[in-house]
Amino acid sequence: MTKSLLSLILLPLLLSGCADMPDTQVTRHQIDDLRDHDKDGVINQRDMCADTPAGTKVDITGCAPWEVKPKYDIQTVYFNFDDDHIRLDQNETYTQLFDLLTQKPQAKVILVGDTSPEGTNEYNKALAQRRTSVIKDALIENGIAPERISEQEFTQVTELTKHLKKRERRTIAVITSNQMEPVKKWTIYSSEQSAQHASTAQ
Repeated sequence: MTKSLLSLILLPLLLSGCADMPDTQVTRHQIDDLRDHDKDGVINQRDMCADTPAGTKVDITGCAPWEVKPKYDIQTVYFNFDDDHIRLDQNETYTQLFDLLTQKPQAKVILVGDTSPEGTNEYNKALAQRRTSVIKDALIENGIAPERISEQEFTQVTELTKHLKKRERRTIAVITSNQMEPVKKWTIYSSEQSAQHASTAQ
């Protein structure tokens, strides 16, 4: 009698416990875009900056920090032997130099004078200086401010001249301007690439 009564009391409790059990079979459609179109490591669903350039460092939103970096453009004007006049076939190169400085009003240019190895260093130094001066004078005459132009020659030891690997009848124009660029990821090749950029003028 007692056992039967106890069973009758416990049965409703057990049935109510079963009724409160959660349904673990939840059906949810996949609506998140798990693709990564720009391959920056952040899925499209969370990517706030689409089309990130390859190799760029990004945060959890897929956006890159930006920095101001110098940009270098190189133009080389060649001369005849023992001469400091701009050759007719070099007018196009001079025009490209002038156009770059016109298009980038904040840019500056360093003119590096050079000569072939014949002759004494004293004579060639003066020739190299005349070659940079003729280009500088032409730029100023066409409206480029003098303070944007500086001159060096092959006998000086500078960050530019130390990369010269051979002597030629020329003036190398190194135009420097600033531009905004996304910060690149560091790789094992980063140092090598920096060295290559630094030695562009040869």
